[in-house]
Amino acid sequence: MVNTSKHPNITLMTYSDIIQFTGVTGEFIITVRKNPRYVDERKCTGCGLCTTKCPISVPDTFNRGIGERKAIYIPFPQAVPKYAVMDKSVCIDCKN
Repeated sequence: MVNTSKHPNITLMTYSDIIQFTGVTGEFIITVRKNPRYVDERKCTGCGLCTTKCPISVPDTFNRGIGERKAIYIPFPQAVPKYAVMDKSVCIDCKN
């Protein structure tokens, strides 16, 4: 993913879902929805400090519920770019 993110002809659309995919080889039309991170990507350095400050823990869905993650977390260890994501369904907006 690091090499892909540096390629001049590729736009890496992270934390996104493909909504619609049509077309034939060489002429694809794709509709993509970028999911909200609720974190300012211009300010996030991927240091993980926010995860240590967060008081809320929930089952870690990336690891199929084995272990826990915080309400603000980095989706997986090799995430590119390494931006945090806030789970608004469990976040209490503590602003720590």
